[in-house]
Amino acid sequence: MPTRLLLSALWFFLVLFSYYVLKPVRDALATETRLFGPLYLATFLAASAALPLYWRIVARTTRRQLVFGVYQFFVACLVVFALLLARGDGETEWLRNAFFVWVSVFNLYVVAVFWSVMADLFSAEEGKSWFGAMAAAGTVGSIVASLVGHVAAQRLGLEWLMVVAIGALELAIATAWLLLRFASREEFARGSLWEGSPTPKPVSGPQRTEVEREIGVGDASHKSPQSHSSNSANSKPPSSGSLLAGLRTVLSSRYLLMIWAFTAIGKFAATFVYNNFQHTLREEGLAVAERTELFSAMNFYSQSGTLAFQALLAAALMRLVGVGATLAAACGVIVGLFVWLSLDATLWPLMVAKVVQEIVGYGLLVPAQQVLFTVVSRTEKYESKAFIDTAVFRGSDVAAANVVDALGRFSASAAAMAILPLVGVWMALGAWLGREQTARAKAKDDLPN
Repeated sequence: MPTRLLLSALWFFLVLFSYYVLKPVRDALATETRLFGPLYLATFLAASAALPLYWRIVARTTRRQLVFGVYQFFVACLVVFALLLARGDGETEWLRNAFFVWVSVFNLYVVAVFWSVMADLFSAEEGKSWFGAMAAAGTVGSIVASLVGHVAAQRLGLEWLMVVAIGALELAIATAWLLLRFASREEFARGSLWEGSPTPKPVSGPQRTEVEREIGVGDASHKSPQSHSSNSANSKPPSSGSLLAGLRTVLSSRYLLMIWAFTAIGKFAATFVYNNFQHTLREEGLAVAERTELFSAMNFYSQSGTLAFQALLAAALMRLVGVGATLAAACGVIVGLFVWLSLDATLWPLMVAKVVQEIVGYGLLVPAQQVLFTVVSRTEKYESKAFIDTAVFRGSDVAAANVVDALGRFSASAAAMAILPLVGVWMALGAWLGREQTARAKAKDDLPN
């Protein structure tokens, strides 16, 4: 177990390291974007179009083939982007837009591959014990990457950050190969799966990692491990893996429908802050490398805060005051940020709001949101999460971006004041979901065995 755990943790460290080297470059290039609506729509369509292809690849490949094929595809793309940046094409609109969409899809699938393999290699009980440590290793990787980006952006240039990400992905492939070779020996000794076995089809599709970059939504990168551990090779829930099935499941349950609304509003609020920060930052006239350093520094603070909240606060707070109070408190912080922005939406308040929003989102909202799914059936859980973690997450991006674009004629403070009632409803919805989760959990415990 220690060897499998260490190799898995190192693999996830390298995966999130590579992403958080690229993320500030993506954001720095996107600062020049004036209308984010079409960009988020393109991201939504690209992610949705890639999803059936990903499921087909997973169903027809071995674990080694899956890791090598998907990761090397992204390495090849990074080589192309590095060459284009070295040629001086970084200021062109088409490259900025293409890189923004590509990094968002990259984040989705490199993490999905990791958790698909983890769900195959570890039992549900092992996952409960060890997946948290793996997630923490990934967060450490994001912190280290943020330090690298802050130091290297101007000294080395953006193209060399692409090279750093390529190196991390190649090391991730090597680490995965070692892990699968070691695990296959254990499985062969137990008479279980061997390394040539097809990879089980993911029941809930790829889960977002940054994301959890943005608030209020699970991101594969900081996703609660329990949501993956129950999807082990030994215990697959019945599910079609279809987004349409997920939509039907959500619409058939008021509880799941409220989780959908809670997720959508939280993501909407996060995208609102991000887009207004980008518009305000553009007016500062900073160079791309300077903006990359700034975004790397912000990621360092947000990821460090996230790690502290996850390790020290989230579980203790949920045990002390319950899930509903935790959700309401976290939302209350965001409401306070919007009150501040309605009074002063200059660069500094927007920067602080973005960092605090991510810390509260990853550190409190995401762990608490995962608890909400513990009181629904396994079919409901996986089918609804397939829909919420893809269509709702990206769809909220598109909606928020278009609202920000439409409100561009008004000041950011006026726009924040207009959004404030919606965020207040979000806080009340979090409290209701917490009470409903508690009632459902009690009813479940009262059932005869």
